[in-house]
Amino acid sequence: SSCFSSSSDDKPPAPWKGVAMSEVMSPAQSREESSAQGGALSAKPQVDFLKGLLVLATAIFVLFLFLQPVLSWLFNDVFGMVQALCETPAEEIQCGSGVSYVETAERLDRRNANGTLIGCSCEDGFLRDYACAVGTSSFSISYFISTAPGTGAMAALSTGPMIGAWFYGAGTLRQLSHTEGSTVAKLDVLTGSLVAYQFFYGLFLINTVCIASTLHTISVVLFNMAAIVHYITVACTVDRSTRAGMYIIISVAVGVVAIGLGTLWPESPSWLGQHAFWLGECIGLTSGMSIAPILLFFGSGGPAKAPPIAPTEDPTDTAAAASV
Repeated sequence: SSCFSSSSDDKPPAPWKGVAMSEVMSPAQSREESSAQGGALSAKPQVDFLKGLLVLATAIFVLFLFLQPVLSWLFNDVFGMVQALCETPAEEIQCGSGVSYVETAERLDRRNANGTLIGCSCEDGFLRDYACAVGTSSFSISYFISTAPGTGAMAALSTGPMIGAWFYGAGTLRQLSHTEGSTVAKLDVLTGSLVAYQFFYGLFLINTVCIASTLHTISVVLFNMAAIVHYITVACTVDRSTRAGMYIIISVAVGVVAIGLGTLWPESPSWLGQHAFWLGECIGLTSGMSIAPILLFFGSGGPAKAPPIAPTEDPTDTAAAASV
């Protein structure tokens, strides 16, 4: 059931293929492992701390994604950052939904010290304006984080999940893959797609939509494509019969479908027509960031059994047989 064909069927499986590393140790290594269990138990609080830290970092990042319109309202209107950071006259701002921004500014009482109606254009505000998609046809993550605080928050809050994707995502799958025949080619695609995903994600943050819109669009397309390839490769690498495999398959399916639907959903003045692409991005990123916590908590479980160990041939018996 592998997604990649293998040309190395005649080669013995690597230790991590369907077998826990401790199950293929020599007797001497096993004794050393057993004697070291006391130290391993003392390290358990550290492991639990790392699990909690990764889950916390991922949860904070996911909340940041889905609460972007709320955070925009909270900081810009409730905390009054519109007056401090936004100075574009309301009549110069166009909404992607077609509503009048002047009427929106009047409803929200957005005025400067002189009483002039104002609004937030590109790069203005704590996060970009939630009231309507200013200067673009619909909302997106790129739209909300195109301010300096927004880009900084996106970069800072995604650092933990991105590091986790290496240590507990691709790294875990390299050491613990329950799928027989996990070829080197498959693991190279796993790593290469993650490199491409994070590289283009970095370009996406550097080239904000307000500064370099063309480069930003290219970066978004490439990092979404790399993300989909990486998610599918992860799904093809894990064993579908394990809890980790089942959860990852579901997560990958939801993420890929969400990105596709968000991209293809028709834009319209309705709430969903304005937010569909943003929602697809949020769900897709959440699905990707959930892979590392899933593998961290469930990656070591599964029904895989150690293959039978062939008896070693005694050299003395071989010599005796040869003499006969």
